[in-house]
Amino acid sequence: GRRCPFASRPRTSPGIMSKSSPAAGKKVLLFGVGLSTPPMIHYLTSFGIQVTACARNPSKIEKVLNEVKEKSLVTMEKFDISAPDYEKRLDEICPKCDIMVSMMPPPCHPKIAAAALKHGKHFFTSSYVSDDMAKLSPEFAKKGLLSINECGVDPGLDHMSAKKVIDEVHSKGGKILGFFSVCGGLPAPDCNNPFGGGYKISWTPYGVLSAGTNNALFKFQGQNVTKPGTEIYDPPEWKHVIDVEGKATTFEWYPNRDSTPYIEHYNMPECQSIIRGTYRNNGWCNTLRAIATLGLNDKTEYKVKWEDMTYLQAAVTIWNTRNADDQLDAKATPEDVKKAYAKALKSDTTNKAITDLEWVGMFSDDKVPAGCKAPIDVMCTLWTAKMQYGEDEKDMIVMQHIFEVEYKNGTREELTSTLINFGLGKYAHIPSKFTSMARTVSLPLACAIRMKLEDRIKTTGVIRPVTPDIYNAILDEVSKFPHPITFKEAALPTAIWLRHEVKPGEERTALTPETAKELIDAGFRVTVEKSTTRCIPIEEYEKVGCKIAETASWPSAPYPTIILGLKELPEDGTDLIHRHILFAHCYKGQAGWKELLARFKKGGGSLYDLEFLKLNGRRVAAFGRPAGMAGMALGLWQWAKQKLGQPAIKDLKSWKSKEAMCSEVKAALKEVEEKKGLKPSTLIIGALGRCGRGATWVAEQCGVESKSIVKWDMAETKGGGPFKALLDVDVLVNCIYLTTKIPAFLTRDMIEGDKKLGVFVDVSCDTSNPNNPFPFYNTGTTLDKPILPITGLKTPLDVVAIDHLPSLIPLESSINYSKDLTPYIKQLIKRDAIVTEPVWKDAKDLMVTKMKEAGL
Repeated sequence: GRRCPFASRPRTSPGIMSKSSPAAGKKVLLFGVGLSTPPMIHYLTSFGIQVTACARNPSKIEKVLNEVKEKSLVTMEKFDISAPDYEKRLDEICPKCDIMVSMMPPPCHPKIAAAALKHGKHFFTSSYVSDDMAKLSPEFAKKGLLSINECGVDPGLDHMSAKKVIDEVHSKGGKILGFFSVCGGLPAPDCNNPFGGGYKISWTPYGVLSAGTNNALFKFQGQNVTKPGTEIYDPPEWKHVIDVEGKATTFEWYPNRDSTPYIEHYNMPECQSIIRGTYRNNGWCNTLRAIATLGLNDKTEYKVKWEDMTYLQAAVTIWNTRNADDQLDAKATPEDVKKAYAKALKSDTTNKAITDLEWVGMFSDDKVPAGCKAPIDVMCTLWTAKMQYGEDEKDMIVMQHIFEVEYKNGTREELTSTLINFGLGKYAHIPSKFTSMARTVSLPLACAIRMKLEDRIKTTGVIRPVTPDIYNAILDEVSKFPHPITFKEAALPTAIWLRHEVKPGEERTALTPETAKELIDAGFRVTVEKSTTRCIPIEEYEKVGCKIAETASWPSAPYPTIILGLKELPEDGTDLIHRHILFAHCYKGQAGWKELLARFKKGGGSLYDLEFLKLNGRRVAAFGRPAGMAGMALGLWQWAKQKLGQPAIKDLKSWKSKEAMCSEVKAALKEVEEKKGLKPSTLIIGALGRCGRGATWVAEQCGVESKSIVKWDMAETKGGGPFKALLDVDVLVNCIYLTTKIPAFLTRDMIEGDKKLGVFVDVSCDTSNPNNPFPFYNTGTTLDKPILPITGLKTPLDVVAIDHLPSLIPLESSINYSKDLTPYIKQLIKRDAIVTEPVWKDAKDLMVTKMKEAGL
């Protein structure tokens, strides 16, 4: 059968308790006897440690005694800290102990701690280090005394488990760029009620309701952010998906108080993002947002007798106090109140928050109990009555840390440390049902008390359990209980984030649903932004398992996320903190290249330029073929427009396929032939490459005669221009780019004379490249205005210089490109691929070289 987690039997292995501890016979003075103390007393007495429990109400102590096996080791003392003579009472009982422990409300701790200092005793608590407690640290240290604080669950186990990973990362030379720590006490999945997606009380409801009045301060991507308490539940809700008993479970979470001091507490000055928060079930934020909006958690004391009211009358009273211009009748019905609430919430009465309030009893005719002073007290009585755990129901603690890590070699990863712990329920050999909340709040502190009594902690002063000597011992101890409290550490798979393209008219994508599924099957996490321009509907990505994100939300992605796109990023001057894969157009001296690289340098991000992802000198993926196709199509189409005396092409829209594109162009050429008796001649520079072959294919499909398709490649151009032969064709298509300076192929002087050339298509489109072999123009064209007429010439010459021609046949372009690129994206499943795989290592090295050239 199952064994008691704190059975008093011989110690046979670490974590199974006995009375053989050197601490046996030592004395602990415990102030405050509440829901979390029974496991602590069980633990301490299992080692023979004597516990004196102090409380204002002796019946509370007696109840605890009924839950303790080693009753002979527990004594009682009546103590009321609100009594005028409480200091005298402390003087009477403090000398009798070795360690003083406070589980009382936080404002009481400094008073108990002051008595500990007076009598030369160590002082322990699970609560946060308040300013008043922090001020006592020098005196504790001076007297050689120890005060451990924040040694429960949150705070407590969160510090210990987080610091363990942080210290390990630092020991490997890594940096914590981002840290997120979220914890929540919730019902076990099979014990939920309807309220707020499922919630029951495992600690004071006042504390839970008060959370909605506390401002949250955190740091995100280098900026301090303050979120008022009135806004912490506002949409869009933050969500995490965590495995709970083999089921992927989604939890909402919201920021909790001030997270920023923990950068110092955890010794991670490099940290750029830190948020500590609270988990709740889905629906919680909506309901608590409503409670806050309606003032139902207001702490203001009303000068009314709540006990003379029903809950419905209390709801009316609260509403009328807050809404002088929109009063409810004193005899308002539940429906009247619901409608008023719906109006305030800008919804209707079916709002889940309103049905939750109805379920909990806010609109009932039951009487409000005596003792309420403020609206929050009224709500607490409802929660206490309606949201208790049943006899056989269990709670659970859900905690997860997420670490965004960067190592010296530039590799990044996301690490997690996760705790899922359930209450024990009621077993024959356990005198009481130990909740997970009670165990995780009290047992880490109990372990620390025992360690000090065994003289295993040498530190003095007011501290948190963030040093290895303390956190390793406690984490090890709680993990070896028969019902362990254990953190599971893991490295998350590589995350790829497909962003929306901001370039006007850009419909292509670097990732299709088919290739996204390949990545997911290979272990990647894939996020796809919503996009109104992408050629593939977002629903197709969702079907294959991609996570869907809002448009342009990639800047808030975790630091280790790899952002995948095609064309340029927004030119907003912001620091670029992520690793980006895109065509950046900044390695050949183009306009703005230094500014773009400076953004990466300042943000600490990296650029992997798609144009320079190469293996054995050849691009691993390219849009060359569809670019050549679209370029030739536009060149022939504009030539037809010239010959027919029609306006130039404008406002281009994409074609569904290359066949549809060729069909339209072919019809235009046929019209020229029929009306003018003319057929086009073409010349393709770079005809043997991907781009050139695409241009050739379109010329053939559109009916251009083979003898009129002239193909040039390196053999014809390697010596540099000028080339007068380029003036003797109707349509010239350039499919090469140059990285070194050679004599121009065509100059302004050459095109000013007589020529046949009517349309020049520059597929390479490096208009600002100093090596451009066609220096008679320096302005690109767009899909809206695809034609640039060269003015001042004897005969017309129109230029097409669109830098994303494949967008005109986006679906085919995307399918083919993504198919070629994906095998290399798959390499990134390995964290160190950027330093071990030639394609990515070379791309990273090139970025470093270019940054040096830019003086960065």
